Amino acid sequence: MGTKTVIGVKQKNPKTFQFIANRISLTRFSGLPLTILSIAIFSNMLLLFDFTEDTINSKEFIEIDTFITKLFFSIRSESLAKVFYLLSKLCDIPAVSIIGTSLSILFLIKKKYYYAIGIITSLLGSGLSIYLGKNIFEIDRPHEYAYYQENYFSFPSGHATISVAFYGLLFYFLIRNNYSFKTWGISAAIAFVFWILIGISRLYLCVHYFSDVIAGYILGFLWLILSISIIEWKNFNIKHTHHQNLK
Repeated sequence: MGTKTVIGVKQKNPKTFQFIANRISLTRFSGLPLTILSIAIFSNMLLLFDFTEDTINSKEFIEIDTFITKLFFSIRSESLAKVFYLLSKLCDIPAVSIIGTSLSILFLIKKKYYYAIGIITSLLGSGLSIYLGKNIFEIDRPHEYAYYQENYFSFPSGHATISVAFYGLLFYFLIRNNYSFKTWGISAAIAFVFWILIGISRLYLCVHYFSDVIAGYILGFLWLILSISIIEWKNFNIKHTHHQNLK
């Protein structure tokens, strides 16, 4: 009955049927990969802008941001602040650029071009989103409580974004060819702890508000999903082409 229904729809609406078929095709990027990515991008951007609007216009959100900033400022110690400061350096532009460039070159040498494409997508995409977000919303940092002075706008947190978008991709590389549940679980746990620590480091140093960090996580997951999807699609196409050649 299901097969007959599908055939009937195909005969009555051939253009519509072909459009849907193209949207779920795995043999081309404009098929299922682009469909999933479009949904992911659209939903994440809606979530981010809705969250931003609530943050800017909501008295409650502002009070929460201020309360958390003052709380971390009140418990801050010099020794722990130095530790968090050094940890946050892992997500600074110099460190990320060196690691990202080195890995991209390594993957290009090993002819894993789609891995390099994933890294480039992650870094350039998240970098562009951070730049646009800061210049569109122009939210000032909590300078009064900051451990050190950052001169650029606060929203969203670039460090939180990079921790998920870029380092999340590195954790994905670790489990990409190792499908044991134990390895996956350990890597996922380490990634989650790392993300949380980076977020806490920005709050502990009082260079970001809580809302900045949450928005950074949202953007980071968007670009992480996008980068992984591109890699998986390219990998699928390579295997599909190889299989077709064998035939």
